[in-house]
Amino acid sequence: MKRNNSNQNQAAVSNPLANIQKIEKEREERRRKFEEIKQQKQERDAANKAAGRVCDVEFDLMIDEERKKAPRALNHVSSSQMQICVCVRKRPLFEKEVASGEIDSVSCPNPKVMVHEPKIKVDGITKFINNSEFNFDNTYSEKESSNDLYKFQIKDLLPSLFKNGVLTLVAYGQTGSGKTFTVTAATQDAVHDLFKLAPSGT
Repeated sequence: MKRNNSNQNQAAVSNPLANIQKIEKEREERRRKFEEIKQQKQERDAANKAAGRVCDVEFDLMIDEERKKAPRALNHVSSSQMQICVCVRKRPLFEKEVASGEIDSVSCPNPKVMVHEPKIKVDGITKFINNSEFNFDNTYSEKESSNDLYKFQIKDLLPSLFKNGVLTLVAYGQTGSGKTFTVTAATQDAVHDLFKLAPSGT
C-alpha cells in the first residue's frame, strides 16, 4: 500500500506538464465565469436604468441565483384538514419601492417562506446572501391570486357554518402588507358562495 502511494506521488511529480495544463484549465474556467457574471451585471444594470430603477445589481443577481435553488412549490392543502391553519401571502413590491431601488428578497415556494438577506462580510467588501427558511401550513407567492388563497383557506369550510360551525379568519401584518386587500376579496367570494350553499328558506 505504501509502495502504491509512493508510485502515485512519483507520477504526479514526474508529470509537471499535466499539472500545468490542469492549473491553466481551472484558470480559464474562472475567467469564463468572471466574464459571464460581468456580462450579466451589465445587462441587468442596463435593464434597471431603462426602467428608471437604481439598485445594487450584484445583490439583485445573487438573490436571483438563490431563488433558483429554492425547492419546488408543493400543492396547497385545504384548511378543512386542519384545526388551525396558518398561511402567509407575499405581496409584490410597489412601483415606488422598485423605483427607489428596493430588491425583492423573499421567495414563497409552498409551504416555505425563504428570506434571502443581502450581507457583507467583515472585510467590508465581500458580498453574500444569508438564507433563512420558515415553514407554514400554506404559503402564497406574489403570482397567486386572492381566489387561490380563498379556495384553499376558506371555501371548503363554508358548509360547516350551516351545521353550527364557527369560522374565524384573522389577518395579521404590518401596515401596507395587504391585509385589507386580501380579506376584502375573500369576503366577497365567501358571501357569493354562501348564497349558493344556503338551504332554501334560510
